[in-house]
Amino acid sequence: MVRAYFISDRSGFRFPYEQRIKESTGFVVGPNEGDGNYNLKNHPQNKSPRIRAPLVLKDARPEKILEYVSSTWTPAQSTAILNYFPQFVSGTT
Repeated sequence: MVRAYFISDRSGFRFPYEQRIKESTGFVVGPNEGDGNYNLKNHPQNKSPRIRAPLVLKDARPEKILEYVSSTWTPAQSTAILNYFPQFVSGTT
């Protein structure tokens, strides 16, 4: 009976031909030398993430109609206390 062997591309060791594993990188390795599902070519860190475009709503509007707010400011709308420093108020001595 003729027994066939192969030389591993990773370690250079000799293995029985029936135990060879061909990886996605093209290397032919022995049964205990394979990277399994994650090797240099198809490892999850080597793949770009799947980024989805944000959901865009056509003609989106708020549910509640917002009130119109005047864009002009008057001192009466201020939260400052006018007589806090009486010495700076005009007309007092």
